[in-house]
Amino acid sequence: MKKTLSLTEQAYKSIKEKIIKCQILPGSDISESEICEELGMSRTPVREALLRLQQENFITIFPRKGIIVSPITVKDIHEVYQIREMVEVYTATNSCKNMSIDCLMEFKEKFSKIKFIPNTPDAMKYFDLDIQFHKYIVQSSKNDYLIEFMSKIYDLDSRIRIMSTLEIGDIETRSKPEHFAIIDSLIDRDIKKIEKSILEHLRTSREAALKRI
Repeated sequence: MKKTLSLTEQAYKSIKEKIIKCQILPGSDISESEICEELGMSRTPVREALLRLQQENFITIFPRKGIIVSPITVKDIHEVYQIREMVEVYTATNSCKNMSIDCLMEFKEKFSKIKFIPNTPDAMKYFDLDIQFHKYIVQSSKNDYLIEFMSKIYDLDSRIRIMSTLEIGDIETRSKPEHFAIIDSLIDRDIKKIEKSILEHLRTSREAALKRI
């Protein structure tokens, strides 16, 4: 039987998704009353959801003043990518044997076919595929604690990537080829190439983010 989400959980997921996908931009004001009206909820579940999002550093609540979506800082970018470098390289090199060749080939085909058109639903589909692939790398560790921890990191990273990857040229000339290189190295189980390709991808992604911050 499918579990029914509480109103607080529904509000939390709805607001968080908008923040992660930059439908509500960093630094923007959030109106509690407008959220209540949009979701058709009372203030209590919305307020509880907002408090949870504040604990996760997605928003800042200023009592009697307002609510602001947390900005993306240079520190955020460096710290998120530092964690990704450590975890993804370690996981991929140690757990590549757990990865399905068929699944990796499927990811490669999807990256080949997907079109990136800025400011359209197709752009979000690319970001979703990107994060699915990197989550697959971490999930291959079969370490539930690590997977849960990295899920939070990828939530933070989603905003960074969406805000920093705005040009189709960046996708076609940098992002896609880098993903192909990672996938090929994983298929070959080539440890040195796995480490090199992942580090190159994460470092160029970080530089792209820093240029647009």
